[in-house]
Amino acid sequence: MNTTSVQLAKNSPDYWRSALSGISTLCVDLWGTVARSDNREPILDAQRILGYKVDTIDPKDLRSVDPAFLNVCLTTDVRDAVGFLRSVASRFDLSVNAQQVDQFQDVVDQESSCSGVFFDAKNALKVLKGRGFKLSLVSNLWSFPVDCLFAEDNLGKYFPEELRVYSFVEGVSKPDPEIYRRAYIRNKCHPGDCLMIGDHLENDILPALAVGMKACLVDRNRKYDPATIPDGVLVVKSMEDLIALLPEAPAAY
Repeated sequence: MNTTSVQLAKNSPDYWRSALSGISTLCVDLWGTVARSDNREPILDAQRILGYKVDTIDPKDLRSVDPAFLNVCLTTDVRDAVGFLRSVASRFDLSVNAQQVDQFQDVVDQESSCSGVFFDAKNALKVLKGRGFKLSLVSNLWSFPVDCLFAEDNLGKYFPEELRVYSFVEGVSKPDPEIYRRAYIRNKCHPGDCLMIGDHLENDILPALAVGMKACLVDRNRKYDPATIPDGVLVVKSMEDLIALLPEAPAAY
């Protein structure tokens, strides 16, 4: 058998159905995988509003948010906007005035009003839940869009509240592998029985592999060079591709 035929066999639907046959739990990322927001980086806006390291902010580069500031925002469990802004500001010895509070409230309101669920994700979640797979969320998230996204008639019907692993509640954020350990412990299963589904190689895929989970990269826009993706990682263009590869959950998990 030549190299080409071996590679084709390895990436065939039958190969992946076999490789994923023991999966009982689907751990799913939120932003970029299941949901999107037209307010592209509200935490960058928060950094700008507080005047923290504004010289490093590039409005055209969402990744220019300060890493330490990002981590604090993602791991601070304060549910009201005023209290949150003051709590974050205190971590960096910053003061908060009324104008900053108003500006931040606008950011929070905008994020909640312009967040939505990808159609392919909603369809896949509906089908896979019906097939008996346990659905768990593992997300870098602050508290503000939770109510609108996880209302019972939206994502709430797919992800039980006790299986939602939010960074702001856990006090730890991706790519720290600890959040993935907490996810499989929360699901009361072995990491090898979990498939982590996410759109970010460094935040979702690599740390999940590090704790023993299997992983699926949702690369809708072919963002990643295949050469950078580790062997054993399933790559799909749509969440709906998983419907054909996960025919049913094991009888018991």
